Amino acid sequence: MDKKSMPTRMNVKSVMRFFSFLLSLIFLIASISTGYSLSHNNLLKNEIVEGELGNKIERYLRQITPFGFSGALLVAKNGKIILNKGYGMAIRSENIPNTSETVFSTGSITKQFTAAGIMKLEMQGKLSTNDPITKFFEKVPEEKETITLHHLLTHTSGVINYTGMDYERAKRDETARKILDAPLLFKPGERFEYSNAGFSLLAAIIEKVSGKGYEDYLYEHLFKPAGMKFTGYRLPKWENKVVAHWYVGESDNGIPLEKPYPYWNLLGNGGILSTTEDMYKWHLALTGDKILSAEAKKKIFTPFLNDYGYGWDVLETERGILIQHDGGSVLGNSAEIRRYIDADVVTILFCNQSFGRGALFGPIRDKIETLAFGGDVVIPPSVITLDMEKLRKFEGTYSLSSGGHLEADVESGRLTIKAKGQDAINALFFPEKDAPDLFKDLNKLSVSVFEAAIKGDYKPFENVLQDKERRLERVRQLIEMRIQRYKERTGEIQEVKVSGTLPSDYGGKDAVMTHVQLKGEKGSIYFSLYWRNKMNIGVGPLMGIQEILVPFMPVSGTEFAGYHLGMAKNIRLSFGVDSSGAITGLTVNNPSGDLSARKIE
Repeated sequence: MDKKSMPTRMNVKSVMRFFSFLLSLIFLIASISTGYSLSHNNLLKNEIVEGELGNKIERYLRQITPFGFSGALLVAKNGKIILNKGYGMAIRSENIPNTSETVFSTGSITKQFTAAGIMKLEMQGKLSTNDPITKFFEKVPEEKETITLHHLLTHTSGVINYTGMDYERAKRDETARKILDAPLLFKPGERFEYSNAGFSLLAAIIEKVSGKGYEDYLYEHLFKPAGMKFTGYRLPKWENKVVAHWYVGESDNGIPLEKPYPYWNLLGNGGILSTTEDMYKWHLALTGDKILSAEAKKKIFTPFLNDYGYGWDVLETERGILIQHDGGSVLGNSAEIRRYIDADVVTILFCNQSFGRGALFGPIRDKIETLAFGGDVVIPPSVITLDMEKLRKFEGTYSLSSGGHLEADVESGRLTIKAKGQDAINALFFPEKDAPDLFKDLNKLSVSVFEAAIKGDYKPFENVLQDKERRLERVRQLIEMRIQRYKERTGEIQEVKVSGTLPSDYGGKDAVMTHVQLKGEKGSIYFSLYWRNKMNIGVGPLMGIQEILVPFMPVSGTEFAGYHLGMAKNIRLSFGVDSSGAITGLTVNNPSGDLSARKIE
């Protein structure tokens, strides 16, 4: 080897080392940038669609996804999973879909984990559900000294509902003090009133008695024994998991892991993250005695006031015993687990976008139940996509000859039609000839029963309540409690108004709801009345008047299919176009006769 050739050979080695390094770097970058897509392929392999029934439910969810569904569903029947699959987008900005392994928020389903934690401590002999809270907290006000853990577990304690916003920084003992020092709403055990704060107290008791953090205790004694690797607030290793973003319309509210650690306004009462598979493992754990004894489960699943046990609704239905709970928030996340004990059917539903102002599980859960038990539901047709420029030409306000309006806007890649006025609602949803008279009657009836109720007369309500012996007192308590609670903000109620009768996402087939406004001197409070066959089947609170929005997707250049998730009803629209290509109006196509509206702006 001469001295002249040596530098040349060393340069070759250097170049080779450089290219080797560069190649490794390229593969590393590729693995990082495509890491999700690679793992996503594996996640897709883990999705389950089994048998005729599994495929039937899968088709329903696949077809409603363009019309607003986004989330994941697991269905098990006779001990076998027949569906476990994700739909829609987990992260829209990155085009990452939901899968069977996407991580979602359980919302208030967290409460039954807290209840299980308390029962585990009772099994360990460290407390009793009959213990008064004075055993765990100092300086309990006299009127609260008789509150027991049983009262907290069954929402019959009388403590307040909320202590603050979910992700506000709040320390344990300060939060407990705030709850204990707040006015007592009613005598313990007297009635049922849902209380998030009560479950925060239970979470604090778990920490005080166990000497461990709330999440640490649940992981060690519940999640780990059940094989639940991806359930918790912060402890699970989610590096290779996709955590679904929460959406309200087009607003991206991010993920809970981006927010401050769930402090004590949320801890114990909501916000635990999980997957469909992990929640099914929890269901299996509850069917055996490995984690909770038969005696503990008997306490948990014994219904008290309002058919509520320890963290669960326990209901007698036409399908046998149903044990369920749901949860969600105004940020767009919602969830529900339903366990049909006698029929051996389980449905676990997670959603990561809202349905108007409400929870997305609401309008579709009954359809899932119907399908899971072998029934049929109306499914929307297959649709096409149009680019945004073509879609936006249909935006505008369309006037019906009867005076109502239909407003069309593009939102989240869909044409959304908003009905303004009862006649516009009827045009979209209730084209039957007798519908207008029926809804006029329900609107008048809704005003009359509330006008009497605010004067203390519940006889008109009693006359229209289905199952009135069981429900009348609950309805009275709900109305009077809300009026009293918001009196400072609203002043004296002066007028009762309705915004219209709409399709209902509660009550099954043929159910409708009327939105009622109690207008006060300074503000208003709102209620929903749910009707079927002219009888009231439900009364609920509203945060405000909800406008009826229906998503439409194109089936051709000028024809659109609409589908309302709650009503499970298909609606067809066609648009008129003049010789210049401008939109002149729309026609609602239905068997009883078409209804036309001209474009006015």
